[in-house]
Amino acid sequence: MPSITTLPCEVVASIFRKFDNIRWLTPSLLSCRHLHSSFKESSGVQAEIIRRQIPSPLLPYSIALAEAHRLPRPLAISSVHQLLDTLYHDPENLVARLQNIHLPLALKMGCTHDAIHDFVIDFAEDALGLLFPENQAALDQFTLSPTEYLRFCRAFYRTELFFVLFGTDPPSTESGAFSGSENELLFSRHSPWENEQIACVYDFLEKRFSQASHDVLAHDVEFGELSIDYLTLGVDNQLRQLWISQGVYFVHRIVHEPSCQAKKDLLKSAFMAGRSRLPEALIELGEIDDDDSSGDGFEALESSSDDTDKGPSTTWLHAHTNSPRFEWVMFSDAAGLRERAYVFWDLDRVERSKILDRFQSIPTQPSHTYSDEDMERMEKSFDERSALWRKGGSGFWSEGDTSRVVWPQKVTE
Repeated sequence: MPSITTLPCEVVASIFRKFDNIRWLTPSLLSCRHLHSSFKESSGVQAEIIRRQIPSPLLPYSIALAEAHRLPRPLAISSVHQLLDTLYHDPENLVARLQNIHLPLALKMGCTHDAIHDFVIDFAEDALGLLFPENQAALDQFTLSPTEYLRFCRAFYRTELFFVLFGTDPPSTESGAFSGSENELLFSRHSPWENEQIACVYDFLEKRFSQASHDVLAHDVEFGELSIDYLTLGVDNQLRQLWISQGVYFVHRIVHEPSCQAKKDLLKSAFMAGRSRLPEALIELGEIDDDDSSGDGFEALESSSDDTDKGPSTTWLHAHTNSPRFEWVMFSDAAGLRERAYVFWDLDRVERSKILDRFQSIPTQPSHTYSDEDMERMEKSFDERSALWRKGGSGFWSEGDTSRVVWPQKVTE
């Protein structure tokens, strides 16, 4: 029986094209010279794999994200505007560029999509568990509908695009500064509930980041010396915003790194990176055209969305009809609703599960909020860890336990 190393190059390439995930390609190419040569002699292999891995409605977003990474730095507003215009008005133009995507960029696209997929499933299950705490057994049979899955993924891609295109790297002065341009360039293309979907994604990323980084931030001696706040949520925690701004894949790595030291190294690697201002930009949407804040004209808002399912608009309208504009997106008292992904569900699920009936009992604050006592303990830990650091200690501190603090070895003559 012939081995794969004896097959013609075109046959090997056809096998590669059947891969359903780009991550399987690299180990194959590294396994032997014949497989690598077969790949090099066949064009479009990585494009075919990406088409199988990423659903076609999401391909324009994935390619736009790849293009965003390739834009010359510092970014020019005209380049950002052109890329987003293409994404929203001529997505097939972006899909056509897939054939010219090089392998490293295709691998990045695949890794980002895998992270988004994992987070989408996690977010949906977590949200429904909070919506229906009395029926946890039903979650074992839970599946997202195809339209819900795409809606979740699209919101994650839009969030990632914001991180890449609206970071703190100074733009060129060709078209002015980026600050304050986020609505014109991106958010104005969405309905309010689609912008609220982005707010939901940010809140979820913050929740998972907070949980995954808690041990290292709350117990590492050096981070205590730096007084790194691991409790405050949202816009008032600038360092956490910096870390989340590194993107979906970065947060995914923090969640899945097995050791505190690995997480610490990853967190420190981003200290000098750029930061986006996504929560602030979403909150500032409430300051735009505030004269028209009565809640009239929602029919026109519905026409601005390309989502044909009425579930998101129905739940958003139920929560915000007669609300002033500043409550429409990223409103602090809607954090509990966002944690339950209230603007993501299909109308069929909304009606069948009577989700609207549960709105009145949903708390305004997220489940991972902190108390005054938590804040006092954090401040106290800063003092204790700082004292250890200044004496030469490092490693893992716990309240009342310094057994895992590492001290420098004395040099013996």
